[in-house]
Amino acid sequence: MKTLKISKMPNKEIIDRLKNSGIENYLFENKIIEEHAKKYNLNDIDVENMLKRRENREPLQYILGEWEFYGDVYKLNRDCLIPRPETEFLTEYIINNAKQNAVVLDLCSGSGCVSISALKRRKDLTAVLVDISKNAVEISKENAKINGVFDRAEFYCLDIIKDYEKVLEFVGAGIARPPKLIVSNPPYLTKSETETIKSEKTELYHEPEMAFFGGFDGLDFYRFIINNYSKNSTITVFECGINQSKNIIGMFEKIGFSCDVIRDYNKIERVVVGYKN
Repeated sequence: MKTLKISKMPNKEIIDRLKNSGIENYLFENKIIEEHAKKYNLNDIDVENMLKRRENREPLQYILGEWEFYGDVYKLNRDCLIPRPETEFLTEYIINNAKQNAVVLDLCSGSGCVSISALKRRKDLTAVLVDISKNAVEISKENAKINGVFDRAEFYCLDIIKDYEKVLEFVGAGIARPPKLIVSNPPYLTKSETETIKSEKTELYHEPEMAFFGGFDGLDFYRFIINNYSKNSTITVFECGINQSKNIIGMFEKIGFSCDVIRDYNKIERVVVGYKN
C-alpha cells in the first residue's frame, strides 16, 4: 500500500469530527494527531482508525501509545494510568528533596513516569518500581530503557498490599542501602466516583479500574502504605484527590509524622509529604 501524507486528509475534517464528538480541546488534539502522523509517516487509513477510536472517547494517549511527562516521552498501554501534569509535582519533589544516593520506592508505579523522570535528572538515585499489573511493569521497563535509567531501577510485579512483606524484603536486599524515599500515586477514587465513570463511559472509562479505585472512601491505599511502609522510611510522598489531604495528614500524625502539602496548578492540595520529625 502506498503511504499517503496526512495532508491528504484536510485538517478541517479532523477538527470538525473531533469537535462534533464533544472533544473539548479539539484544536490541540488535531495538532497532536497531525504531528504524530507525520512523525510515523502514517497513511490516511491509519489516521481514520485513530479518529474513529477518538470519536468513541478512547483517550488520545492510548491511541498514540505514548505521551509526554516532565518533558520526557513515555510509552503507554491500557494497563497504565495516563500521566497527568499534576503528577509532575511528585517527580519535582524527588529531584529537589531526595537525599544523596537515596533509594526511591515507587508504589503503584504504572508507566514508571514519576521515578524514571526523577532518576533521569538525579544520577545518584536508584529506584524500585512495584505494580500489580504485569503489563504495566513491562511498559515501565521499556520506559526506563528509553530514558536511559534501566541500570538504576528494579521492577517487581507484586500486590503492594498482599505482598508487602516481599516488597520490603526486596527493597532491603541491598547491602547498606541508604534511607528510602517512598513515592506513590495510588488509586484514590471513591466507590461513587468509580460508578459514575462506569455509567458515563467518558475517557476515564477506558483507563484501568484497578489504577484509580481506592475503596469506598478512596483512602484504602493511603491507610495501608502509611501503616505498613512509611514507618520503614523517612519520607513518603503521595498524590491525592480533591479534599483528601486532611484525612491523609491525620493518618501520618497517628504514626508520629509531620506533613507538608503542595498545591497543584489549580491550587488544589494535590501532594502530601509525610516525614519523621
